[in-house]
Amino acid sequence: MMIPAYSHKGRQLALAILLMIVWPVMGTAVELPADTDPAIKACVDKTAPERALSQYVSLVSYDETGIIDESAGNVYWLRAEDGMSKAIIRLSAPASRAGLAVLMHEQAEKKPKLYLYVPDLKRTRTVTGKQVATSMMGTDFSYEEFSYLQNVAEDNTTTRVDDADLDGNPSYVFDTKPGDPEAVYSVIRTYVDQTMCVPVLTRFYKGETIAKELVVDRSSIQEISGRQVPHKVVMHDRTQNTRTELTAKDVQIDPDLDDSMFHPKRLGMSL
Repeated sequence: MMIPAYSHKGRQLALAILLMIVWPVMGTAVELPADTDPAIKACVDKTAPERALSQYVSLVSYDETGIIDESAGNVYWLRAEDGMSKAIIRLSAPASRAGLAVLMHEQAEKKPKLYLYVPDLKRTRTVTGKQVATSMMGTDFSYEEFSYLQNVAEDNTTTRVDDADLDGNPSYVFDTKPGDPEAVYSVIRTYVDQTMCVPVLTRFYKGETIAKELVVDRSSIQEISGRQVPHKVVMHDRTQNTRTELTAKDVQIDPDLDDSMFHPKRLGMSL
């Protein structure tokens, strides 16, 4: 899975989850500094869809005892006419969560808007405050990480640091420091494979401690429409010793998605 990348007001949008997942769009996000080497920027940019992306994603969460949670659904991403990103995760399994949906709207100079639709309540609510740091759909992802992976958290500062070698594969490395004083993480460090131009590892730090790691399964990377697309990523919670595996299929790059499907009032409707 991939995370699309776009520049807006000097920022590089490199969507993730998730993840977004979210979010997944699979992979990870990196917000390139303004003075980034053009060759590196071109490397990162070439993995991104032009305008839209859709995929089917399964999520399986584990702890020391084995599988503790499973879910699956469709992920849609769109760059709107105003240049802002929009993303939806809409669950179809298990049956108890079918219809549950999360919608993200990027906003210029503001935090992204997050909406949650709960089918049992038949209502859509805004996700705010401390909810942003809580678990997302029973996985090892939080709403805050979803925002970072979509690269729409406000006032972040990203710098390039020394390159690194990951198992014999040279990588560009970028550190992102959240601008929000209430942010959970002190630094988000992203490693971009220099050959494939794919973000292969993201580390979420609390102080000097690695709290979580988002790892791309290199063997799952496939070429689609000339782009290298990871089809499996794993989020490890190093403090809780749990993990969530995300696997993608039916990846479509730049499908014809209608902007109206990303309206909060449409979250409870079938596509």
